[in-house]
Amino acid sequence: MNIDIAYAMPGDVDELVDLFEQYRSFYGKAPTPDARTFLAERIETGQTLVLVARDGVGVVGFAQVYRAFDSIHLTHDWVIADLFVDGAARGRRVGGSLLEAVLDGARENGAHHVRVSTQSNNAYAHRLYESHGFEQLDTTGATVYYQLKLRDHH
Repeated sequence: MNIDIAYAMPGDVDELVDLFEQYRSFYGKAPTPDARTFLAERIETGQTLVLVARDGVGVVGFAQVYRAFDSIHLTHDWVIADLFVDGAARGRRVGGSLLEAVLDGARENGAHHVRVSTQSNNAYAHRLYESHGFEQLDTTGATVYYQLKLRDHH
């Protein structure tokens, strides 16, 4: 089945919020109406870019990205804040498709690096990022930090 990736629009929040709550639950957080508000504000204000993966039936994954600016090198990086795939859709390359869409968007927008962190025990995420060329920068306790260089500094 094809996976379609698109940038989320404000009208997508209602369809996306359940998956967003599954993501938060993965990190031990209880559902709250504040999650919908948080997600809606990020999308409506453009503070983050949210990519949504659909399989023809519904939303099966999402990635949330924001820009981090580097004044010294006069450039910016893209930081993947969240990347999550519904349990029933895992193994269908949804995560890889989302990550490829993030990388394409970062390149098109002139980002210098794409950065991400994940739990040290999340073997799936480690394989996903490393298979796309990300290099592990550091491990701090329960967190592993990755970076992919897209272009040289100015």
